[in-house]
Amino acid sequence: MRRLPTVQVAVSLLVAAVCGAALLLAVRPAVQSGRTGVYTVRTGHQPPTARQYFELIEYLSAELRRQVAPGTKVRIVEENQDLQLRLIEFAVLHGLVVSEHATVKVYLHKDPTAPHGMWLKTEQLATA
Repeated sequence: MRRLPTVQVAVSLLVAAVCGAALLLAVRPAVQSGRTGVYTVRTGHQPPTARQYFELIEYLSAELRRQVAPGTKVRIVEENQDLQLRLIEFAVLHGLVVSEHATVKVYLHKDPTAPHGMWLKTEQLATA
């Protein structure tokens, strides 16, 4: 039985590794498309892309800054915990005070005609 030289075995393993990596890189888009397709069939709509989510977050930050003056006590009312956390972060960054005993309620109103599918709304609360 003839033995292969060590260099030839090493080259063969390297070629196999490169081919395996290329195969994995080629399969990744197909897997992503499959996941998106399953999500679309299950929920009836496509998931937002990272850019769409980033634009939504930028819009919410700008609207919060535009609609509420710094130093105002606000209460954030939102069912989506991720968006609620973002709104609280933006409120603190813009100098607002987040409190249950607030003078302004901040919430999101879902509307398909809105720039990102929702409006940021504020409502003055009665003071005691």
